[in-house]
Amino acid sequence: MLRHAFIALAITTAAFPALAAGEKTAAARFDNVSPIEPLMKSRTDAAEAAAQVPGAGAVLLEALRWRGRSAAQLGLPAKLWCADFMNYVIKKSGAKGTSSRAARSFLEYGKRLDSPRVGAIVIFTRNGPNTGHVGIVRGTDGQGNPIVISGNAGPTVRQSTYPKERVLAYVMPPDYVLDEIAKVARANARATVSATTTVTATTPR
Repeated sequence: MLRHAFIALAITTAAFPALAAGEKTAAARFDNVSPIEPLMKSRTDAAEAAAQVPGAGAVLLEALRWRGRSAAQLGLPAKLWCADFMNYVIKKSGAKGTSSRAARSFLEYGKRLDSPRVGAIVIFTRNGPNTGHVGIVRGTDGQGNPIVISGNAGPTVRQSTYPKERVLAYVMPPDYVLDEIAKVARANARATVSATTTVTATTPR
């Protein structure tokens, strides 16, 4: 069941139109992509959905919940906060990230992948030898460029398409992290179902 749900998530999130040739300019740092399905309306909705997919999918769903939020709204540093946001969503999902403010700290976080995968963490180059950007993969466009949810994408958490040439690595969190996240998601979903059942049973008809 989990495998089928993850495949469905991958198919849904990867189905994006190709970018027009005229849009691919060096100045276009953040090419926003509109969502193709409704976002989760509450943490309850997110917990129920996350319980149906592996740990990496749960982190992606958590990241999607915060689209449009600024660093101040999330209680994160005002500058260079992409790694802060990545650690934030991993913690919210029930596990521990790198505890570093450096985007490149995620290069050593888990297992390297040969290609983009929905729910994978992606690390990009940025101006300067030790700088970078980090986010979570939601899909790819027609040219194989990753579509990413990340913090510090402009003033807010945002969905953006980045040139694949800027990718340093795709990383899947360690198995023990994914297992812990999946465990927390299932527990949250069970608690939600239990609370809903209790309210239904005690509500007079």
